[in-house]
Amino acid sequence: MKVAIVGAGGISHRHAEAYASTGRTELVGVSDIVFSQAEAVASKFGSTPYADLSELLAKADPDLVSVTTPPGSHAALALQILAAGKSVLLEKPPVLSLAEMDAVAEAERSSAGSVYVVFQHRHGSGGVRAADLLSRGVLGEPRVAVCETLWFRPRSYFDPEWRGTWVGEGGGPTLGHGIHQIDLLLHLLGPWQTINATAVRLDRPVEFEDVSMASVTFENGAVATVINSLLSPRELSRIRIDTTGGTLEVNHLYGYSDADWTFTPAPDATVAATLGLNPGVPRTEEPLVSDVWTASAGHDIPSNHEAQLGRLVDDLLTGRPHDTTLSSTRPTMEFVTALYASALTTTPIHRKDLTPTHPFYPTLNGGVPQPKITEAFSL
Repeated sequence: MKVAIVGAGGISHRHAEAYASTGRTELVGVSDIVFSQAEAVASKFGSTPYADLSELLAKADPDLVSVTTPPGSHAALALQILAAGKSVLLEKPPVLSLAEMDAVAEAERSSAGSVYVVFQHRHGSGGVRAADLLSRGVLGEPRVAVCETLWFRPRSYFDPEWRGTWVGEGGGPTLGHGIHQIDLLLHLLGPWQTINATAVRLDRPVEFEDVSMASVTFENGAVATVINSLLSPRELSRIRIDTTGGTLEVNHLYGYSDADWTFTPAPDATVAATLGLNPGVPRTEEPLVSDVWTASAGHDIPSNHEAQLGRLVDDLLTGRPHDTTLSSTRPTMEFVTALYASALTTTPIHRKDLTPTHPFYPTLNGGVPQPKITEAFSL
């Protein structure tokens, strides 16, 4: 399979390495508007550099193109690749608005190519197991969830001119960082209904938030809290789902393995009857081991680019559908849109209302003037 990469920044190396690890691809080109960067990546991975995407598409004739540029350029590049009849793999976030997402989806319908999105946390073995067991009700019915992306980015992180702006980066940690955990949460719990959110800018030199918090309701009756931060020195990525059968939890940072997942069964009636009888006295009994979760374990596949890109290449070469499509990630972009809309309007947002007539459909800032955003995100 002939693959190519547009955008020769840091994340392009992960794509090139992941493609190479499959043993079933040829990297036929790397393009970047800074030609020296394209040369550096192409040289490292034995490919050909190109000064722009048009030249790459015409001369290299790839089957699949990874877009690893800054987020503000994703939609336009996807449209160009689709117009050439090629498939595209978009780094997260796939686009900067629901309007852009729908424009790319429309182009996909009339193209020979397809659009896929990098959300690798869906593809680690722990996430695959969790999604399967939850969907079948084996772990019980979801009730309460916590989703945390507590990361740290210094002020210097925003030195590149495209960072920290609505136009270049599209949004803060909600869109650019927490979106991985948000996507996995939705993948595990299913459709969400309403979001009530707060966003604040406490320290970083950005046009949007550096911390956001949301309370969420789901169609299955579950409720969740979601927090995204770039101010947290001890970095952590965590999802916890409390079900009628126990607690499923994953704690990691930028990628998990099976060892990062645990499932603690709900206490039996005898143990439950003793809870709260001795306030302040810690429980000493060991948690029960879940035969269901333990028995479901297989080969450990970490949630990295190799996991998803390897599966994508195999799916395309064998004619199987790959499930992390553009359309499958729309609920995630709807979630992000609703969080910003709720934070800026101080009202709950219902998913069903996010139609093309909604003020936050065209842009994640809803067209609110920047001074008003600054005021809304200031304490």
